[in-house]
Amino acid sequence: MKKIAIVAAKRSPIGRIPGELSHVNETELLAFIMKNTVKGLESHIDEAILGSSFPIEKDNLCRKALLKAGLSPKISAFTISKTCASSDEALVLACAKITCQKAKTILVCGSEKINNSSYALHFLKQDVKRSLKNELRCFSEISNQIQENDMVYINEMLARKYEISRTELDKFTLLNITRAHVANQNGKFTEEIIPILNSMGGELLIDEWLFNFKTEADINAAPPMFLSDGCITRYNAAPVCDNASAMVLMDYDYACELGLEVFGLIHATADTGVENDHMGTAMATCIEALLKNTGLSLADMDLFEINDSFAVQALCTMKLAGIPYNKVNVNGGNLALGYPIGATGLRMKISLLYEMRRRKAKYGMSVMCAGGNMANGVIIKNI
Repeated sequence: MKKIAIVAAKRSPIGRIPGELSHVNETELLAFIMKNTVKGLESHIDEAILGSSFPIEKDNLCRKALLKAGLSPKISAFTISKTCASSDEALVLACAKITCQKAKTILVCGSEKINNSSYALHFLKQDVKRSLKNELRCFSEISNQIQENDMVYINEMLARKYEISRTELDKFTLLNITRAHVANQNGKFTEEIIPILNSMGGELLIDEWLFNFKTEADINAAPPMFLSDGCITRYNAAPVCDNASAMVLMDYDYACELGLEVFGLIHATADTGVENDHMGTAMATCIEALLKNTGLSLADMDLFEINDSFAVQALCTMKLAGIPYNKVNVNGGNLALGYPIGATGLRMKISLLYEMRRRKAKYGMSVMCAGGNMANGVIIKNI
């Protein structure tokens, strides 16, 4: 089997809605991150693959951004969607192509630009309107109608099924936010972020949600957002945001031949799906598959990035898999930094990679759920 090396990994700050990145269109943002991630590697890129849930540019955003970044038009490029796991699937495809020797070097990207997406904003506005008008239903009204892509209601169901209380959700949320602020104060995100010019001519250097710290009182006082008797609030559900991320994967032997620094190896990938009877448990199933396929154990994993677009989902996954708090999202997760949907998985892997290097951790795992009762996961090995 070919070893797959990570030789570059960068991301933009995560932008609020509305926020400092509102004025940047998605092609420009992605092109800027592409260009700055591949510096010095331009001549080695064979292909580019982008994952995005709701690309505004329907005519192959990856190709448009690649050309705008000034990269060679000879580089093949394509855009895929697998809802929240879009950038995760882009990484899986890149690994498969390098393993099969179809390419030596692939630029993997994730992008989401909700600020400029009328489609995505429409649904967000509807949720807010229902909440403000007190038109929220109760759980008994929707419990028999939950579809496999109704993530809000799936999480409300999981909280009841696995006895995860509102108190537990809020405690996890506060821990998440506190960790992110401490990490930011210690400069832990600086190395992975490429600053972006804002509308005032200055630079956005950090993830925008970090400008506002929410206290325990704020979190505990928040009313239910989706159901009148629900446990999901505006704080224990991650805010949808903007982001572009990029990673360069390369055949390990080729990277050594070129004398490049290797940041880490893609040790294994997995993608799973579950039946409707097991809604919301796909990430736990994916963790099990990763460990089974590699012969590794939970104890071998030094760090985890587990998708916490909803605190319920993260806690449910940790409970089912038996993963302790102290190894999960140690610098805060999506609840604190924001959730750029299809770009999130790659952002999580980039943050995991840099923290593994700081701690000299050997193995790290990142797991992301996808609409339709699916999940993607990867194990990164630090060399």
